[in-house]
Amino acid sequence: MDEAAELTQIAVRATKHDGYDDEAIARFMPGLKINLALIAAGLVFVAEGENGVPYGHVSVRPTGIGGLSLLDGIFVDPAYSRRGLGTRLFATAIELSRKLAGNVILINSSPHSVEFYARMGANKIGATPFVFSPDVQLSMFAFAIPPSTEHGT
Repeated sequence: MDEAAELTQIAVRATKHDGYDDEAIARFMPGLKINLALIAAGLVFVAEGENGVPYGHVSVRPTGIGGLSLLDGIFVDPAYSRRGLGTRLFATAIELSRKLAGNVILINSSPHSVEFYARMGANKIGATPFVFSPDVQLSMFAFAIPPSTEHGT
């Protein structure tokens, strides 16, 4: 299986773990499928175990609006959830955003991830229907990236 397909399957398993059925997964698939262009651009980070098996991934993309990055998603394989991996992937999203000269990360959160993003310090700024399944309301968050403390800055 190629990397994009393997990462897409992690997203599918994580979404099923949130209680969505196969019909919902089929509707969501355009939003779950890993974007090959993001991989090629270095905007996808994969968390792997010692054996090289991916446990989860995060991707961030520029928005074209100065200083704003969009969190494409954090997905953790359910077999590895509740072990701090999501928190580490969010920290990676912050670093990826900094590389894009971002100072705010925009997040469209599934209902199942709202508490996670709030714990990470993101502020809820609204809600929007999920483009691939308008019956699902996504919470919109903004996360202000703190100044980097590297190199004395």
